[in-house]
Amino acid sequence: MPTAPPVAAPAAADTPVDVIAITATIDRALSIGTVLPRHEAAEDLVTELSGHLRRLLAAVPHAGQARAATAAGQAAAGPGPGLQSATDRARLLALDCRWLLRHLGHEGRPAR
Repeated sequence: MPTAPPVAAPAAADTPVDVIAITATIDRALSIGTVLPRHEAAEDLVTELSGHLRRLLAAVPHAGQARAATAAGQAAAGPGPGLQSATDRARLLALDCRWLLRHLGHEGRPAR
């Protein structure tokens, strides 16, 4: 049974948030349909989203405590043991990232 990857230290609050890259990753995760990606691709997506989520949590300290704690737990949990769990985790992380982007005032889209 795979173990969760080690949790990286939270990003500094002054670390710039790459809204375009985060939005592109969110779009990839939320566009997964009935045909699931390879397990390695789903794991990579979870890893990428977890990193985005940690940076966003550091950048949005005023986010709702309960939702932020849940998001941090999702980021630390890893992809899970199978393809479906990794895909589900990617979707949940994408939704948490989108929620945090909205707190930054980007509404899930790059600021213009």
